[in-house]
Amino acid sequence: MRYFDNDLITNSRPHQAWWNEVSGIRNHWYSADPVANAQTVLPPDFWFDLDEQTVRIMRDDGGEEFMSDLMGLARPVNIGKMVSIARTSSDMSDKVVRSVSGQVPVPVDKVEYGFDGAPITIFAKGYGRSWREVMKFQSEGYDALADDNEAALDKIDRDMVDYALDGDATINIEGFGTYGIRTAPNSKAINLGSGAGGASIDLTAPATTPDAIDAFFVGPFGAMLDANFISAPVNLYISPEIARNWDRAYSGAAGLKPGSIMDHVAKNRRIKKVVVTHKLSGNEFFGFVPSARFIRPLIGMAVNTTPRVRLNPTDDHQFLCMGAMGIQVRGDGNGRSGVFFSEVVN
Repeated sequence: MRYFDNDLITNSRPHQAWWNEVSGIRNHWYSADPVANAQTVLPPDFWFDLDEQTVRIMRDDGGEEFMSDLMGLARPVNIGKMVSIARTSSDMSDKVVRSVSGQVPVPVDKVEYGFDGAPITIFAKGYGRSWREVMKFQSEGYDALADDNEAALDKIDRDMVDYALDGDATINIEGFGTYGIRTAPNSKAINLGSGAGGASIDLTAPATTPDAIDAFFVGPFGAMLDANFISAPVNLYISPEIARNWDRAYSGAAGLKPGSIMDHVAKNRRIKKVVVTHKLSGNEFFGFVPSARFIRPLIGMAVNTTPRVRLNPTDDHQFLCMGAMGIQVRGDGNGRSGVFFSEVVN
């Protein structure tokens, strides 16, 4: 969803529209001045290479493994939509009138509405080189612009990942703030510290017994899911430090059990899968029910690269990498949610 591929362009109307816009900009670049933008400088297959590069980088596993799970829940939106509004409705009173005749007066009730908005943020990174630099490197048999493009796309990719986790406190559109998994009002925090209601557990510490880890997931973790009426299994994303600790063999009060601590945690009925991500560190984890009912990325534009028009043969080559995304963490009218993260409050 964050990039173009043949299946999306063929089967998705929004991607077809985005692709036509990108192709139009690229074709205009050639037609604006055939001399300045000669195909011998940047042949058409140059764009094919850049698009292949985009797909590879957006699929990269540089610490953002959860993004591929999120993209399966994503919804495309028009780039003109700056905020996507989600509506929630309250419950009604519990009173249901029972009778034999059906003629007993029935009070009239209604739901109350609440609205939550997720801004669609544009992520952009530019790069460029002088015309002589481009010619110099091409004469040596490689294209520096392709390397520049890869670095720019990597920056955008990692920035999108950070945004999905924490949003951006500096961006507010129409009164709606930009939030991520760990900052959204609808996300549920699990206190692992010793503060009020805390679990007092360090999932990274060798001193924390396998039985204590098991008790945490059966107890506080399961209670949090029950409080939010979550019966579906969740994806759990953990830090490398937690993962290394869970690589230990499970040796508890009842003796040694087959498999590692990780194996036993993954067998919990509340957990769909356990994934290690390098975007976390220490005693950090987060997770969600993999359903658009609870969390949904909103894609306003697939990440792409377009050129700036050159009017003269000696003008600089300049390019813009850009994409648009928002994260919507959804709750019901009573504030229940299927998205959670750990925090330590002592």
